Amino acid sequence: MSRVYVIEDDRALQQLYAMYLSRMGHEIIGQSYNGVEAIIDLYFNYRENPPDIIILDYTMPGKNGLEVFHDLQKLDYVKNTKVLFITGFANLQIQALELGVSMFIQKPFNYELLNQSIEELSLEDKYIQN
Repeated sequence: MSRVYVIEDDRALQQLYAMYLSRMGHEIIGQSYNGVEAIIDLYFNYRENPPDIIILDYTMPGKNGLEVFHDLQKLDYVKNTKVLFITGFANLQIQALELGVSMFIQKPFNYELLNQSIEELSLEDKYIQN
């Protein structure tokens, strides 16, 4: 299963993601409530063993999800990390995918779709490694 890092400013939603994905067998290795905190946490705590997948919200204090994604692209140690971009703004899908996010989910969604997306991203890695 995948090692997942969650960047989501809604604490209740962040906890729901963590609970659900943990029950599905994924390991939640870290959580941040805004992009700046996430970049710092990833640098200090996950450089040697980065997450397989980052769940990234769009609307957050400080920097929005696209700005955070731009920052993540500059970090060599997360270059192989997949980014699942989640937002309620459907108009951001094309922009996010063109920037290079691995997958896009529009809120609201059901949690089965979240798990399916994480599993698809995990399988993608397995095909690349073989």
